[in-house]
Amino acid sequence: MNKYVLKYSTDEVKKPALAEAILETGVMVNILLADVEYSKGMMVVAVLGDDKKQKKLTDYLRKHSVEVEKLESTILKDDDRCIDCCACYGVCPTKAITIKDWKMQLDKDECIRCKACIEVCPVRALSLQEG
Repeated sequence: MNKYVLKYSTDEVKKPALAEAILETGVMVNILLADVEYSKGMMVVAVLGDDKKQKKLTDYLRKHSVEVEKLESTILKDDDRCIDCCACYGVCPTKAITIKDWKMQLDKDECIRCKACIEVCPVRALSLQEG
């Protein structure tokens, strides 16, 4: 399973590209986050299956003018700066951030790299590392 960001243009947001891709390829997709408006759309999805199946689905989407980007980045925590205020916990849409023994814990498998935690951190202890 890998996570991808799907971006839809004005024309494409009106079409059921993801539904068609699932039906055509038979590849299972879980929508983790969606922000869809009349003029544009963005989704973070988890695509199940091996690399071959994932490529089949992503190729189909790209062919239908959907911008597809694999999530490779990860959230980093600077333990020296973090004061464990838990501000990040309250904004995490997937509950990838938990509190254990009064310390912030990040489950990188659950994280969708939305950066909400980075934006809310009062001491800038969180950052996005590419690759």
